[in-house]
Amino acid sequence: MKLKLIASIIITLLLALYPVSSAIIGVSPSIIRFNKMLRQGYAETQVTITTSTEKPIKAHFTKEGEIQDWITLEPEDNNFEFSRTAPYVFTLIIQPPEDAKSGNYSGVLKMTTDELATVETGAGSSLIAQIALLIYIEVIGEEIIQCRAGAISASSAEIGQQFRVRTTVHNDGNVRIRPEIRVDVWDQYQTRVVNSKTFLGDQILPTRSKDIMKEIENDLPIGQYFADIYVKECDVSQITTFDIVEKGGIADSGELIGIRTNKIAFAKEPLPIAPMFHNSGSRKVLAQFKGEIRNLKTNKIAKILESDKLEVDAGETMEFPLFFTPEEQGEYQISGRIIYNNKITYNGASEVVKVIKGSSQSTYGWLFLLIGYFILGLIILIIIGKIRQARRHKKKKF
Repeated sequence: MKLKLIASIIITLLLALYPVSSAIIGVSPSIIRFNKMLRQGYAETQVTITTSTEKPIKAHFTKEGEIQDWITLEPEDNNFEFSRTAPYVFTLIIQPPEDAKSGNYSGVLKMTTDELATVETGAGSSLIAQIALLIYIEVIGEEIIQCRAGAISASSAEIGQQFRVRTTVHNDGNVRIRPEIRVDVWDQYQTRVVNSKTFLGDQILPTRSKDIMKEIENDLPIGQYFADIYVKECDVSQITTFDIVEKGGIADSGELIGIRTNKIAFAKEPLPIAPMFHNSGSRKVLAQFKGEIRNLKTNKIAKILESDKLEVDAGETMEFPLFFTPEEQGEYQISGRIIYNNKITYNGASEVVKVIKGSSQSTYGWLFLLIGYFILGLIILIIIGKIRQARRHKKKKF
């Protein structure tokens, strides 16, 4: 016990005489996995190194393990510097060689500080810190074509000018792809195709994302159009609207975000309905919802819907409140469009609404039953009180 006490005192004195600046260092992510890679394939991810100290820290990389020769860093310099306000961000790239066997591999990328130091009058101390990034690789012989597409849009253009189609594609497979994109342009009422174009996007390496933009030549007259944009490799399709306007014209733009309602409703009771419209244009519009409610069992229209006309400011999202009282049980669906400044959105639909037997009678029945029980309870309490009072009077007489 005495030896432990003496040792603890010595350590405390040493720490007091030689203070070390403590810095927390971290790497995100700390573990990286690339599955189903091909020989001579490609994969990359971004890595961030952070610290809690304001003072810049110098450090360097060391590659270890069976995949150390597969690792490339961007920037390529093995020496780097980082601080709390300036974290170091780099890209880690893995490229298995042609002769790599199918199987699982691993490696480590170590990040070692050159020195963490505090120097005071007459005394100094230094500390070296090290963190490790674990890397796991799976190599296979099968080619996988898989991707995701999003942010699909078509921009408005002046008459005689090209309109732009955009999308962002992320390559989730293990081979390079050049996405094939087909654009079908429909008229305002989506009754016929008035223009079609198919083109190839830029090459995208595995694990990478790329923004793809294409200007589409056309001879479309002034008006509103709908573009059905399909990314073949990703099997993703989206319909979006755009305009051909007069030279110098302002294009109104809006979107039916959705139709909100309850999933369960009661027969002969009002069902709230709320179509949501977003004005993405640059000026105020006068908008109105027009649609229908269809009984899915009979496939007949239960009601035609038409909201009030409302002014929607630029950038504003607005509800168009409506009500529907179903007469009978069944499944119903609401669909429709927003009409704004002589333009229309694409047709939207709500989730299926299940209408069940009305709950009003049963609710009132339970209410009356509870009131009855409450009154009965009061009467019983009053009677018990009277009986107790009578007994007390009898005891006093005797």
